[in-house]
Amino acid sequence: MNRKHFITVSLLLSALAFNPLIANELYLDHTSSQRQINTISSQIASLLYNRGLDEDVAYELSEGLIEDNELFETMINNLLSHHQDLTEDVLFEYLSTAALHRQSIDLTSYDHLVHMLTNIKSKALTEDELKAVNNISKLNQMLV
Repeated sequence: MNRKHFITVSLLLSALAFNPLIANELYLDHTSSQRQINTISSQIASLLYNRGLDEDVAYELSEGLIEDNELFETMINNLLSHHQDLTEDVLFEYLSTAALHRQSIDLTSYDHLVHMLTNIKSKALTEDELKAVNNISKLNQMLV
């Protein structure tokens, strides 16, 4: 009888000891995958937070800017890969300003991309740049 109680108690103690560790590990896996999904909105929110906004407001504004994170990230990658002189930091600064002013961002629109790049560069785009923007616009339209 003592042997049965000893085994039962040891199994119970081991279950109680390891259950929180397993639950914590599962929680960490879920949060890391959530962070990967929200990287763009998180980056925008952190820029807004660094500008002095409350953290909750910054996340709310950044979430309001982006409807589909994966699609938006693909469109951003198209823009960065086809426009070599545009850096990610400058682009995210523009996006955070747009989120702050609650402006919409349409990366499928040729006109919006030209307006965005003209504002970022503070000068008119060349013909080659306009052709590249047209290609980016067409690529992003095919994704939708």
